[in-house]
Formats: sequence, C-alpha cells, structure tokens
Amino acid sequence: MSSYDDTQHEQEIKDRALALNGTAVVVSLVGGQTVTGTLTYATVVKNGGTVYPNVLTVTATSKATTVRTDHVSAIGQG
Repeated sequence: MSSYDDTQHEQEIKDRALALNGTAVVVSLVGGQTVTGTLTYATVVKNGGTVYPNVLTVTATSKATTVRTDHVSAIGQG
C-alpha cells in the first residue's frame, strides 16, 4: 500500500529501490547530484498492510546517506 500522497513516479522509485535492496546502485537526485553505494530499502508491515518508507539509505565506505524518495529521479545498478 503506497502513501496517499505518493506520485506514480515516487511509487515507481520505491518499487525499484525494493527490487535493488542490498545491491550496488547509483541514485540520481532531482538536483542533478548522484549518490553511489549499497542500497538499503525495505517495506514495513503495519496494520495488516505493507508500507513503503519515504526514505532510502545508500552506504559507501562506511558512510550512510539517507535520501527522501521524492528527491530521487532514478535508481540504477552500479
């Protein structure tokens, strides 16, 4: 179940993040910057449904960067 205010693009980003969880990725941000590292993203079961968090984490060289899903323009394997 997606958040009531998710755009279709944001839900697609969340679905892609879930599919690539635990892999090396390049995350492109809306402002043109990129974040590269290992992606961590998982859904949460709440009230009998599945909730997609609004943040994902990319870890590179022991430094974790948390990114809001509405700031992501694309996620690719990297």
